[in-house]
Amino acid sequence: MMKKNMLKIAAVMMSLSLLVACGNKNTSDSGALQENIAKLEEKIATLEADNAELVEENTALKAEIETLKSGNPEVPAEPVEEDEEELPVFGSEEDGNMVQVSTVVVKTDEPLLNKMKMMADELSEKFFQGLEMEAKEIRTIDGKEILVVDLKEGSGAAGEKSWIYDYFQGSTGGLVTETALTETFLQREYGGRWVEGVLFTIDGESIELDHVPNLKDVILR
Repeated sequence: MMKKNMLKIAAVMMSLSLLVACGNKNTSDSGALQENIAKLEEKIATLEADNAELVEENTALKAEIETLKSGNPEVPAEPVEEDEEELPVFGSEEDGNMVQVSTVVVKTDEPLLNKMKMMADELSEKFFQGLEMEAKEIRTIDGKEILVVDLKEGSGAAGEKSWIYDYFQGSTGGLVTETALTETFLQREYGGRWVEGVLFTIDGESIELDHVPNLKDVILR
């Protein structure tokens, strides 16, 4: 549109030049000539004004595009429910580095034990092939609030999976299991109210196996 306006302006100015040239050769019709010149000058002024508006509009549109590209905080974000929060569920790599495998969305004012139960279900499904774990209670041990999580042996798909034989075997397997369990339930980066530690059992009994030594005792946050 701006290019078209510039061409129009150029065309009008050429016409104006021709009129002036003709007027210099023939002064007998100077009144009509002056009238035509005035009309052309008026048309030029109108076109220049329109062109200036287009330039201003184009500049504003470019600025808006750059703002959207840069993710400027002035751009409205997607609405977030203020009474909900996301809690990460962690798995682990072979070297013991935790990796996020899922999240659970919970009500901010949800009872703490309920949040733990939801995380237990999600961790079971996403990382331990359906092997069950139950967030049983929050118990006071040595003056600290400790979550008790009971692992259910032989509870995987069709009873084919086992905590002991599939996840507590070998130093690498044990490390991966310890990391996923402890980091999910301890939520070390969470800033709200949380438990101060976690204790794992298997079918209600303490876990005393070589490759998961840390699961024997309370693990503090």
